Amino acid sequence: MNKLEIEAVKQENVEISISDMDDGTIITITGDIDMEDPSSLLDPVFEKAHKGTLEKKMKSIILDLKKLAFLNSSGIKAIAKWVMKLSEVPEEERYSIRILHDKATTWQVTSLPTLTFLVPGAVKLD
Repeated sequence: MNKLEIEAVKQENVEISISDMDDGTIITITGDIDMEDPSSLLDPVFEKAHKGTLEKKMKSIILDLKKLAFLNSSGIKAIAKWVMKLSEVPEEERYSIRILHDKATTWQVTSLPTLTFLVPGAVKLD
């Protein structure tokens, strides 16, 4: 089990795994998310990651989307909702979110950069 005690998720076309790094957590999402309401899948993971990272005073989360072939607009909205939670955290207590993406995947190149503007300085795209 990882430091944040978040269980991995496996559904028909998607897998979410959580692993530890020195000063934070890596959330890896692989597969394809095209369900009507992906927030039911993503929100609990992001909520636990957010609360746990703050409680344990960790400094970063890596969100690895390199092997996520598709994420619909509702899924992007779920990520945006998570990012926006950082705006409620005092700046000195915030953690950073580094999003790893595949520059050859169109939806990632067109949709993910927007997330870097939601909470200035909190999200980096690699």
